[in-house]
Amino acid sequence: MTDSSDLLFDQPVIVEACEEFVQRDRLEVRGSFPGLLKDAPMSSTVVVNGLSQQLISQLQLIVPDTFVSFDDLNVDLLDAAFPYVQCPAKQALQKAIQDRGQTMQVNSAYRTIAQQMLLYNDRFNNSNPVAAPGASNHQTGLAIDIEDATGWEVYLMRYGWNPLPGDPPHFDYQGDGTIDLRSQSILAFQQLWNQNNPHAKISEDGDFGTQTEDALNRSPAPGFSKAPWDDKPRTLRLAVPRMEGSDVLLLQESLKKAGIVVGADGEFGPGTDKAVKEFQQKKGLKPDGIVGLKTREQMA
Repeated sequence: MTDSSDLLFDQPVIVEACEEFVQRDRLEVRGSFPGLLKDAPMSSTVVVNGLSQQLISQLQLIVPDTFVSFDDLNVDLLDAAFPYVQCPAKQALQKAIQDRGQTMQVNSAYRTIAQQMLLYNDRFNNSNPVAAPGASNHQTGLAIDIEDATGWEVYLMRYGWNPLPGDPPHFDYQGDGTIDLRSQSILAFQQLWNQNNPHAKISEDGDFGTQTEDALNRSPAPGFSKAPWDDKPRTLRLAVPRMEGSDVLLLQESLKKAGIVVGADGEFGPGTDKAVKEFQQKKGLKPDGIVGLKTREQMA
């Protein structure tokens, strides 16, 4: 339901069926659906993994040094849970986790508008309303869904992470130094679409209108051919959700050329991690499986 008395950045809060969403994301699904978003099965939001990672990278170009990963904290992540929040929210989350001294199970954090579109397309099969892309708290970069919400509540509230009434696993960070990233999340998609569709451009206004909705549904679930990391390479490593895309495929092909045995499927899984470490060992680099500047230079 929407309670107009509860506002986030002056926008009504939509209480979504987060527990139902989590049950879907627990399914053993890996990798993107090989087709358009509108045709993707509503089994798990992992099916738009490739497109989601491009959207996150594009958003980070729009708001640099604002939107960061928290997977270096003491957390376990569900396969479709992108561990991104704004910097003050991460600092507060770190303090709460340190205070309790336990691992936090995170079922959802930043939900890309591709993931949200999947849920919105299937909204009539949910008991609670589903927010349109760009209207969910999960696109603010200030939301998490977790296990053992009752046990964590006192620690999270101590640092500005407050529970959302009616949605037991959900917490929103409310503190200084944050912005509402929902319109930028839409803008990131609009920019990415226009870069890949120069003859069918849409408005870059940060609003989720019919034009943007249609374009999002017609977007490839594995991601566009031109990705944000083409111009600004991202650091590749074994992560949750698994990194997937053209840059991972290029890495795998480079490893094969270097005589390393590895599959070339565009997904950075345990096999690719092992192959990278083997390559680094041969080149006298620290065998940490992280593909940054030094490892790339050795592959050139």
